[in-house]
Amino acid sequence: MNTGLFQQQSIKLVMTKELTQAITLLQYSTLDLTKFLEEQMMENPLIELKTINFGQRAKGKISNEYTNPIEFIGKNETTLYDHLMAQVTYMRLSHEDKETLEYIIHLLDSNGYLYFTNEEIAAELSVDTETVEASVQLIQKLDPIGVGARSLQECLLLQLEALPERHFVAETIIRDYFSLFADKSWKELAKQLQVKLVDIQDVFDFIQTLQPRPGATFHGSNPQYIIPDIEVHVNGEIVTISLQDSYLPKVSLNLQYYQHFLHEKDSKTKSYLQEKVDQYQWIMKSLDQRKQTLQNVMNEIVNRQLDFFIKGPSYLKPLIMCEVADALEIHESTVSRAVKDKYVQTPFGIFEMKHFFSRTIQTTGEHDISATRVKDVLKELIDKENKQKPLSDQDIVSILEEEHGILVSRRTIAKYRDQLKIPSSSKRKRYGE
Repeated sequence: MNTGLFQQQSIKLVMTKELTQAITLLQYSTLDLTKFLEEQMMENPLIELKTINFGQRAKGKISNEYTNPIEFIGKNETTLYDHLMAQVTYMRLSHEDKETLEYIIHLLDSNGYLYFTNEEIAAELSVDTETVEASVQLIQKLDPIGVGARSLQECLLLQLEALPERHFVAETIIRDYFSLFADKSWKELAKQLQVKLVDIQDVFDFIQTLQPRPGATFHGSNPQYIIPDIEVHVNGEIVTISLQDSYLPKVSLNLQYYQHFLHEKDSKTKSYLQEKVDQYQWIMKSLDQRKQTLQNVMNEIVNRQLDFFIKGPSYLKPLIMCEVADALEIHESTVSRAVKDKYVQTPFGIFEMKHFFSRTIQTTGEHDISATRVKDVLKELIDKENKQKPLSDQDIVSILEEEHGILVSRRTIAKYRDQLKIPSSSKRKRYGE
């Protein structure tokens, strides 16, 4: 081995700040990108934004509909705190007791639950735990019934105990056998209570009518709009796409500010101005690159999923991201970033861009199908099954092969059920006479 100085050429990809920014912007959703541009406007005085109110947009058109202010009179703007305190106001209580009640009501979460112990509250208020417990019990008698509960079990029990016609079997189950009931170990539960399975089923159906989040009706929120990044237009056999960038703020250069300092002689000011100009130009370049990449990826998706857009969702074909990446001569990670958190408006509704990618599932026929289509068939089978004799995963495997020619394993069915949030057959079973 010799020591010395040697020359060696190597090629490395250097992740510049600008390249990192372009990659980041590509994976931003419309709302995230809007937030980013607003932050850049705050940092860079050369950037001007003309923002759009998403709530006033519908498929790219500004709504001019008149809203009658009288309609807002009947709207429920009362908070849970206001609703409960309005009831406390008319109670004959001492000043100290009302203060304790108000403090505890402040501790309730948005669903009406109390997650603080009596000891914690008593220590904070310098009162005894009996006083706290008395206040909690008083709150639990207020409307809506169930507020002030420490758990779902207590919340349901409070509602059952307040019924004009008591349901004692339901009360017993919720109070003493809640875990067995929730786990749907109904045969064991029926044995212990010496009742029929159909009686347990009736209790289950009745519990569904109760309110598990009694405070939820008092905290309304503004509707969350899904902003489609791309719209697909279908005219007969012709499919075209258009980027819905009109939802994004319009970015422009603040010429007044720029021209004001353009002839500034101070070197620090000129250097600062040039830095902000470069920043503006890089943002504009990144936005153009994002737009072009989105358009290219969506064009390729349309080419490969043409039947989906013309005939409907049941015609979705197997497609993986590397196929699109190879066709566009870009990296698979670029496709992954491009489809992340993006939505497409189609004639059949709005879909996530990643919905159009699905792995291949083998069939007994000439053509394979997508995993998404298998999930659709799986859901249809379970929706139509006899709930008194629900299909097991193995039953579903057999039906898919015999009736649909779809070859999947029992483990795959279990995985798809979990993804669709469908419980196992034992938990789907209903009992009747």
